[in-house]
Amino acid sequence: MLFRLALAMGRTLQELRAALSYAEFQEWCLYYQIEPWGEDRSDLRAGIVASTVANYAGRTRADGAEPVRPADFMPYLDREPPEPLAESQQLTDDELAAWADAAIFGIPPE
Repeated sequence: MLFRLALAMGRTLQELRAALSYAEFQEWCLYYQIEPWGEDRSDLRAGIVASTVANYAGRTRADGAEPVRPADFMPYLDREPPEPLAESQQLTDDELAAWADAAIFGIPPE
């Protein structure tokens, strides 16, 4: 998420870490859940336009063809999600907080 935020704000990771508190970073994460941005969202917008054009310009419902969907034009929609980590490899909440502090504030985890 930190990389997406840095790209969206036009900053380097180092600049973002220097200017962003952990509380504000959490707020940005919550905002992203409500209003996502980035390439996945761009693919959706392009898919909506492409499906609209494909459905209404050059073919009619009388052709009997099923209408195409925005997802038909989204190249990475069908990618496989990564394998979940084994329970022994998953970090606890405290370990995740320590790594977040390290990423944002430069405080090395113990």
